[in-house]
Amino acid sequence: MESKKPSLSYSAMTYGLYLGLALVVYSLILYMASQNFNQGLNSLSYLIIAGGLFFSLKHYRNKVNSGVLSYGSGLKLGVLVALFAGFISGVFSYILFSIDSTLIDQMIQVQQQAMLESGMKEDQVAQMEEMMRNMSNPMILVLSSIFSMAFIGLIFSLVIAAIVKKNPTDPFSEAVKEVE
Repeated sequence: MESKKPSLSYSAMTYGLYLGLALVVYSLILYMASQNFNQGLNSLSYLIIAGGLFFSLKHYRNKVNSGVLSYGSGLKLGVLVALFAGFISGVFSYILFSIDSTLIDQMIQVQQQAMLESGMKEDQVAQMEEMMRNMSNPMILVLSSIFSMAFIGLIFSLVIAAIVKKNPTDPFSEAVKEVE
C-alpha cells in the first residue's frame, strides 16, 4: 500500500503551528524581560520568521514532497505558514493584552515618543492619541497581526521559494545524457 502524503494546507498548518509557537515563546521572553517594545530585539523576530519559513519549505520539499518543490507551491506554502503563524501569534497577543491592560498604554507612549522625536508637535501627537487608542483594540491587533504576517510571509517566501525550489528531473533527458 502506498502512503498518502499530507496536503499542502495540512503541512502549512503544521509548520505554521511551529512557527507561531516559536514567535509566542520569543514574545514571552521579551515580555518577561520587559523588552516588548525594544525595536532591536523585536527585529530578531524577522530572523525567526525567515528561518521558520526556510525550514518549512525545505522540510516539505525533502520529507513530504519527494525532493520536489515548484516555485509556486513554495510561495503558496510560505504564505500559508505565515498566515497560520500570524493567527497563533495574534491570539497570543489578544490574550496578553487582555491580561495586562497596561501594555496598550505602554505601546501608545512608545509611539508618541517616536512621533515627538520625528519632529511632530505635541498638539499633533495629542490629536493622534485618540486614533491610536481606537486602533489599539485587542481584536484589531489580532487582525493586523494576521495580515502583517501574511504580507511578511509573502515577501520572505518570494526569496526563500526561489532558493529552495527544486524541479522534478525529466527521466528522458537523464537517459539521453547517459547515452551521449
